[in-house]
Amino acid sequence: MSAADLSARLDGLGLSIVLRVDEIRAETLDQLSRAWADDPTAVTDALDRLAAVVQRTTDPDDDTGWHPAAVDAARDDLETVAGLDAAEVTLRHDTAVALADQLHTAAGATFTAHTRGAAA
Repeated sequence: MSAADLSARLDGLGLSIVLRVDEIRAETLDQLSRAWADDPTAVTDALDRLAAVVQRTTDPDDDTGWHPAAVDAARDDLETVAGLDAAEVTLRHDTAVALADQLHTAAGATFTAHTRGAAA
């Protein structure tokens, strides 16, 4: 993995840090594609369950509200059906140092860091 595949930056509001790891997304899509090739019905059914839960819980007309446990359960089901690995990457030293620098810079620029500094 190169530093180009991994980055940390502030979100648009400056409230949190966005960590981008392209390798995890690519590996997840590869695993999902392989699982679908092996058993398209099971993977499609698991994706449909996840889509239904996400749609139901984020629909503004749904008065039952947000249900993170239901989303987590549907995501866990998909991960199990598709045999998805843990979302992990291994970093070389130079990449880890570059990421640490980006994280440190972004963390110091967040709104929370500024408000804590002002309160001190």
